[in-house]
Amino acid sequence: MLARQGVARFLEEMGVRYIFHLPGVHTLPLNESLAQSDIKVIIGRHESASAFMADGFSRACGLPGVVLVTPGPGLANVVSPCMEAFGSDVPLVIIFVGVDEEEAEKGALHGVREPEAMFRSICKAALAVRDGKELAAKLGEAFRLASSARPGPVIVSIPYRILHKEAGAAANPNAIEGEATPDLSSIEEAVRGAQRPVIIAGGGLMGRGLGPSLDRVCRESAIPFLSSTSGKGVVAEEQDHVFGNIAARGVAQRILEEADVAIALGTRLRDADSKRRGVKFRKLVHIDTDDRWLGKNYPNGLHAAGDVSKAAEAILGLLEGRKSDWDMEALRKARELELQGLERDHRGFRIVRLLRRLVPDDTITVWDLTMIGYWAEYHFPVLRERAFLSPRGISPIFYAFPASLGAKLGRIGTPCLCVTGDGGFLPTVGELATMKKYDIPVVVLVYDNGGFGVLEDYMRRRYSTKGVMDLRNPDFCDLARAFGIKAGKAESLEELERVFLNDITWDEPYVVEFRHPLFPPPWG
Repeated sequence: MLARQGVARFLEEMGVRYIFHLPGVHTLPLNESLAQSDIKVIIGRHESASAFMADGFSRACGLPGVVLVTPGPGLANVVSPCMEAFGSDVPLVIIFVGVDEEEAEKGALHGVREPEAMFRSICKAALAVRDGKELAAKLGEAFRLASSARPGPVIVSIPYRILHKEAGAAANPNAIEGEATPDLSSIEEAVRGAQRPVIIAGGGLMGRGLGPSLDRVCRESAIPFLSSTSGKGVVAEEQDHVFGNIAARGVAQRILEEADVAIALGTRLRDADSKRRGVKFRKLVHIDTDDRWLGKNYPNGLHAAGDVSKAAEAILGLLEGRKSDWDMEALRKARELELQGLERDHRGFRIVRLLRRLVPDDTITVWDLTMIGYWAEYHFPVLRERAFLSPRGISPIFYAFPASLGAKLGRIGTPCLCVTGDGGFLPTVGELATMKKYDIPVVVLVYDNGGFGVLEDYMRRRYSTKGVMDLRNPDFCDLARAFGIKAGKAESLEELERVFLNDITWDEPYVVEFRHPLFPPPWG
């Protein structure tokens, strides 16, 4: 079997359903082999968008996303998505077909010396195939590494010439590395002695099946439950013992201030997500998959690295059957008053709560870093796992639209809403052609405030300067219709509600242009 056929066969045996790709002359042999397979190749209009599609696919369904790119500019265009996946622990396998180093030295098309080098600090591994006989083994290693322990992206480079040579025998691709058993001896006493514990869930708990146990123990033992942005949905957020995002001001931070032990499971507690947003702890127990983030921002905490499932089960066992000293009724009443005040005083809150009412409970929502997205991090209740996708790895603003296409393919029977801004949507608008070509029924809400909203807000408040972040935008509805996609426009919450209730069916592509003035972020 030739290597180009071997790649397609290997991916089929791995159960890969989709490959996200922008073709080039170097990938044509693989395109021919993939056309003979059962794998659906989604051809996007830009490599960056294709890689974000793979990211959204992976976050939505939990399987590795597979990206196929050409060398040179094609490979360079996936640097930003690779950084985002690495920062958000998303398993991607990025396959690029390149040229030999010797050919690169001679000036071959798209030739770059050591192209893997640009990825070594932003991926789990950069693997280079040097011979057809090791092709299957390297691909197997890539899938194993991408999904083992802390997930992340893995790069596999395949020289073009190898595709025409014989492939080696397939290796076992299913041997996923197990996680180390965490040593909890240093934290057991703190957990046992806690009178007012709080549990914080991060994205590392996603897909581990721990939600029901966390929900039950917190409810029965009267323990407040909080999450990071990436942990939203581990426990359904519309419950009395769930108090939202740890970074939200008000009751959530009051709970953290009053807790005698905060138990953080599967979360990085990065500066941008916690400390910079005012998150403080009296006493912290921090458990994560490895020690990459432990002690970085809260060095005085108690730390343990290893399998967070085992750690969570052990900690829940220590807490189960006890009652905390929290006055949960008082916390609930304070939370109700807080939500009433937010509803009265903040448009951003009203918008995200309206969206929650308008979309089906199981909707996958994908958010760009736009003002509505910031409010959603704090105040959009998430009711299912893998239903809130936000690019908090490196915070790119061109993420949501392409990622939503991949997310919908990852869970094809589930409604999908993309919320993006005018600044984030326009650079990715070419993917409307992808959405139409493959008939991917995503609803895209474009918040058009005529500028880079958060930067405009900063300029006004910090420098008393207005208008320097303005944008000149097209009519997004006309733009969508030019691609053959239905669209509707709203300029108020009432009109937005009408469009969702009357025009959106969730079984066809649709673009909503929401023209609305700028409002402050939730931390403003």
